[in-house]
Amino acid sequence: MEFELSFEPINHDFSSYNSNQIGGFIDVYMPGDFPDLTEADVVLFGVPEFRGSIFNGSDKEVEQVRHEYYKLYRGVERLRIVDLGNLKIGKEKSDTFFLLSEVLQECQRRGLFALLIGGGQDATYAQYHSNAELKKLINLACIDSTFDLGLNSDDLNSKSYLSKIIQHEPNFLFNFSNIGYQSFLVPNDGVKLLNKLYFDEKRLGEVRSDISEVEPLLRNIDVLSLDISSIRLADAPGNFNGSPNGFSGDEICKIVRYAGLSDRISSFGIYEYDFASDINNQTAKLIAQIMWYFFEGYFNRIKRLKPNSKDFIKYHVTMLNGEYNTVFYKNKQLDKWWMEIPLIDNCEEQFKSHCFIPCSYKDYVIASNGDMPERWWRAFQKMN
Repeated sequence: MEFELSFEPINHDFSSYNSNQIGGFIDVYMPGDFPDLTEADVVLFGVPEFRGSIFNGSDKEVEQVRHEYYKLYRGVERLRIVDLGNLKIGKEKSDTFFLLSEVLQECQRRGLFALLIGGGQDATYAQYHSNAELKKLINLACIDSTFDLGLNSDDLNSKSYLSKIIQHEPNFLFNFSNIGYQSFLVPNDGVKLLNKLYFDEKRLGEVRSDISEVEPLLRNIDVLSLDISSIRLADAPGNFNGSPNGFSGDEICKIVRYAGLSDRISSFGIYEYDFASDINNQTAKLIAQIMWYFFEGYFNRIKRLKPNSKDFIKYHVTMLNGEYNTVFYKNKQLDKWWMEIPLIDNCEEQFKSHCFIPCSYKDYVIASNGDMPERWWRAFQKMN
């Protein structure tokens, strides 16, 4: 595909920034000058598609985040970042998402990671679809205060996109993790559905009590979607769906840094920022810092680790009085844990690359005491 035909260029004044600020060195698609992508590591672009959201936004949201991000100083990482401008918005919302899916597929073919500044969160469907079109089993994680299942809606929008992903045929969704949901905002039917599908759901309080426990959920993700409503209004007032409860600014930055460490991740979308309700650009500044921390994690991401490596210690464990046997692996250098999921003889071929599941030391302790970690049981049920 012709990449430059998919984007609208933006105006950028390099003289407004010094060479150590992101705006001083980033490659930008400006009128008549599409950047060279041959040496790029990551691309970012705006997706100002708000027709599926509850509020009417515009490219102002994207431009404000871009402005705040450009003002930040580069970290120790040396990623070559290219700003592709804004995705062209189609006549219909479906046209926008079709183009977005095509762009994300092309990014994967070129080995480029893509960060999206939205827009409504229903664009997550296009993130998923881009991987499904490449026939990849997908691990999707959403940082969100709700499940967005749209149980009473047939339309694809910011409150129903997850049900559309689950119903997609053929289905390539291997695992879904919802991080930071608030019980009083989620119907019981939604919780029951996710449990029935053996997906992962982590309540806000559960995550905040030990943020490190979400790292295994994010270590193998392919797609990440962040709804700004997962952050409390005091820290992110620019959100139409905000709540007094939610993650703090430093907590959300820590979580997305974990996601950046995934060696599988192909795209990250940040959604539902409302410029009109922002105070002193506080939310735009936080989103910029979220991007900064994510890219720091991405730069330091772990190379794909195989559990038979010499850097691993292997632990054989028996659970439930010998009914189940499994193996845990610890990487000595990184202090990371994996667990092996035994597969039945006639299991689907596509699951064989997923039989080593990221876990935590806490999971190993539970298993070594003879009990079964919930994370192990969910994976075992899905794969067998």
